[in-house]
Amino acid sequence: MNQEKVGKFIAELRKENHLTQQELADKLEITDKAVSKWENGRCLPDVYFLKSLSDLFHVTVKEILNGERDFKKKVIDEDHHRKVLEVNKLSKSFGKRKVLDNINFEIYEGDIIGLIGPNGAGKTTLIKTLLNLYKSEEGNVKICGYDTKKDLENALSKIGCIIENPDMYDHLTGRKNLKITELINNIHDKEYVEEMIRFVKLEDRIHDKVKKYSLGMKQRLAIANALIKKPKLLILDEPTNGLDPSGIRELRQILKTISTTKNMSILISSHILSEIENICDRVLIMDQGKLISNFGIEEVKYKNKSLEEEFFRKTESFESGDINENS
Repeated sequence: MNQEKVGKFIAELRKENHLTQQELADKLEITDKAVSKWENGRCLPDVYFLKSLSDLFHVTVKEILNGERDFKKKVIDEDHHRKVLEVNKLSKSFGKRKVLDNINFEIYEGDIIGLIGPNGAGKTTLIKTLLNLYKSEEGNVKICGYDTKKDLENALSKIGCIIENPDMYDHLTGRKNLKITELINNIHDKEYVEEMIRFVKLEDRIHDKVKKYSLGMKQRLAIANALIKKPKLLILDEPTNGLDPSGIRELRQILKTISTTKNMSILISSHILSEIENICDRVLIMDQGKLISNFGIEEVKYKNKSLEEEFFRKTESFESGDINENS
């Protein structure tokens, strides 16, 4: 889709309704810089703001994404911005302890979502349950429309993931590690695999044994390994663990490029709130097995607060009983 065309259409709708960029930003509770980025074609609104713009200007989501009015259709088309992940009433227990309690959220195509919460909040358990490594007692998960309980193979074919530390064969070269993934998944697109090697900047070291790699290089190899399946959703659990500032910056740049150029959705679990704030569009906060908040990064910036401030406000209020889930 043409981001510049979408931006011009949003600007046109704003002017038709006699709103300045600041006035539109105020209505959406975001910064005027975010509106300016949309209108200049630098990025697209995420699905939350697409729906808000649709309601405000009385056009459909599809019309916004097409950058023009369709006078034949006046029904809000939420599915035009495709759901990649749907989590509905998901619950999981270990013995008598409930570690996931009625989790509900969605991720749309191209979204970068941060998953944060205190230690023991249930983040890793949630990720492992999404991947069917843990069985849920209640609820369901759909990946690109495939229910993991009914069509697990097709569902998991749409996902690439790195859980905790990158797990590669140290005694093999980087290239042979990728070859194993190619064989297991019946991948025969050599040109695309080479593209992924260049994408993570390992072309000069891909024939070295992995035991000679730095942690940052191992992380980049693991990302290439996850991407050669051409997934629609990339899931990363604590991807910056042990990385130095240079490695963290490289990883951030890679993930932003993946989302933009491949229109890939990314779910990142991390304790480094500054990185989540820098890279993500939206944030999910978990505490005590519950999803207690789901909001856009621009909403935090609009309040002139940091994600750290918002995180502590939400978790402390939840733990004291002052707020309910998803407030």
